[in-house]
Amino acid sequence: MATHPQPVRPLQTPLNERVPVVTNPSDYQRIREVLAAAGYTDRGITQVLGVDTLNRLGERKSPVLLRRTRGGTPLETLIRLFILGEPVDVLAATRAFAPMELDDWRKNGLVSLEGSLVEPSLQLRCYQGMVIAYDFIRRGPGGLQRDYVMGVSPSSLVLASMTVRRPIHSALDLGSGCGIQALLAANHSERVVGVDCNGRALAISQFNSRLNRIENVQFRDGDMFGPVAGETFELIVSNPPFIISPDNRHLFLNSGLESDDICRRIVREAPAFLSEGGYCVFNANWAVVEGEDWRARLAGWFEGTACDGLVILQGVQDLGEYAASLIEVGSNEQAEYTRHFNEWMDYYAARRMTGIGQGVIVMRRAGARRNWFAVEDPPQNIAFPSGDDVAQLVELQTFLHSLNHDSDLLDQFLKLAPNVRLEQTHGVVDGAWRQMSGRLCRVGGLEYSGSLDGQSAVALAQIDGRRPLRECLVQLAATLNTDPAVLVPSALAVFRRLIEQGFVLPASF
Repeated sequence: MATHPQPVRPLQTPLNERVPVVTNPSDYQRIREVLAAAGYTDRGITQVLGVDTLNRLGERKSPVLLRRTRGGTPLETLIRLFILGEPVDVLAATRAFAPMELDDWRKNGLVSLEGSLVEPSLQLRCYQGMVIAYDFIRRGPGGLQRDYVMGVSPSSLVLASMTVRRPIHSALDLGSGCGIQALLAANHSERVVGVDCNGRALAISQFNSRLNRIENVQFRDGDMFGPVAGETFELIVSNPPFIISPDNRHLFLNSGLESDDICRRIVREAPAFLSEGGYCVFNANWAVVEGEDWRARLAGWFEGTACDGLVILQGVQDLGEYAASLIEVGSNEQAEYTRHFNEWMDYYAARRMTGIGQGVIVMRRAGARRNWFAVEDPPQNIAFPSGDDVAQLVELQTFLHSLNHDSDLLDQFLKLAPNVRLEQTHGVVDGAWRQMSGRLCRVGGLEYSGSLDGQSAVALAQIDGRRPLRECLVQLAATLNTDPAVLVPSALAVFRRLIEQGFVLPASF
């Protein structure tokens, strides 16, 4: 594939004490060795804290967690500093950082010295065998800094899970933040470009790539697709500043564009940077407007893009709850909070918004045929990883849209997906156990589930790819003593839905 790399623009934000600055390249190795010797890993940290996962730990510094890390071991000290954000005394930090000097960590911008206490400058989070640096949420006068760098957030984890991963030549992380998506893409890409207009984010991303010895990632300063003009990629991944609000105080939250224009722009502009068959996967929020079908509105974004579009819905949120969960005022001043809340609600009212849609948008460039657009309900759970399932849902939608009529499905050879399970609930009736309900579930990846009665479950088990669906339905009709002409229309709708959610597959898959 021909690409035309662009020169890397210098960072626009001066490097200072708020970002890591490693002048001695050997310090990256020394930092890794200190962390490894202490057992500073995802497993080591969760065991000390007594939690199953750090994903829901957030920014808490509960007395329980502080008590569990009071022993003074190097691992406990490092957890207090870089997970809980708790200052430690100089002696404890000196022991934890050995054989490196405390001053080495200070000069590298990872800690600061405040009298007799050592304070962390950044979080250091273990994830997928990597150590990722990013900002703590420190609330105070003025709130978060405008150039705050978000870390391994819930939205980051959802995106990381749902990204389609396959060996490719090139990938783009649009709005790279701390660089987590770019670093994950580096595992299956020959080269990765990360783009961000926040200079601090770029500096932290570069530190993270070097700390984790990832050499095939390059970070560039700029907005949207400007820094990669003329290049194409097989994967574009983005966790953009998609929050819909009147504020533009934080680069990681709000793009400064009107309403959901940042997401619309990605849909409209990404195709020019996607190679044929390439995927663009990104987190999105969109406006739900009074009197409009938001599904039709999003479908309009895709018109003329030469891309298929699949929206995996996470839900439509109430405006008040949305605003209340996101407003960050930097203090406990109720009057300030109320003022911001009213500004947000007035903004929504002026645009006739009734809710905010949330989900992951998946695009695949396929310009050689008629493209399709679909919205899929949220799965009951998203297991890591689920990128293969996302790619499969795209292929299944393509299969369904290739049929001229729903009745064409009758001639298809179908099979049950290998990860489908049937869960049954029984209750006692007249002194004996009787089946009360059944639930069909997909295990792993996108874990969809749905209710299923006993007769349908028996019929579904016969879908083994050896006969066309027509024959299977004729047999089911005979079992139910029903006219096939009566059964087929409703059965086709059911099977179409089962295919859309990956329960049933074409035999060729």
